[in-house]
Amino acid sequence: MLIGRVDHDPKKSLQAQLRESTLNRLDQYRELYQATFGEKVSTSDLVDLMLNNVMDRDRSFKKFLREQEKLAKEKQQGANQNAASGTEGETQGPAQGNGNPGQRSGPGQQARQA
Repeated sequence: MLIGRVDHDPKKSLQAQLRESTLNRLDQYRELYQATFGEKVSTSDLVDLMLNNVMDRDRSFKKFLREQEKLAKEKQQGANQNAASGTEGETQGPAQGNGNPGQRSGPGQQARQA
C-alpha cells in the first residue's frame, strides 16, 4: 500500500463533495486497508492519509514549502537584527545639526557660525 497507518492528530472539520465513482473507489480502498492492517479505518482518516501521501510525494509542493520556509527565516532574521540593534520600526533620518558636515548642534551645544 502507498499509505501507512492512521495517525491520530487533532482534527478539524471539512465538508467536501466527491463524485460517486470516487466514493466507490474509496470504499474499496478502505476494504484493502482493513485487510492489510487488520483494523477498520474511517473515510475521513483514509482521505487524510491519501492527501498527505500525495503532498509528501509532490516535488513541486516540497520545493514551494522550502521556499516559504526560507522566506520566513529571512524575515525572522531581519526582525531579530532590527530588535538587537534597537531599530525595529524606526527609520533613520538626517543627523541633528546646523547643516555643516562635522558640526552638530544638540542640547547643550551651540552651533558654530562661519
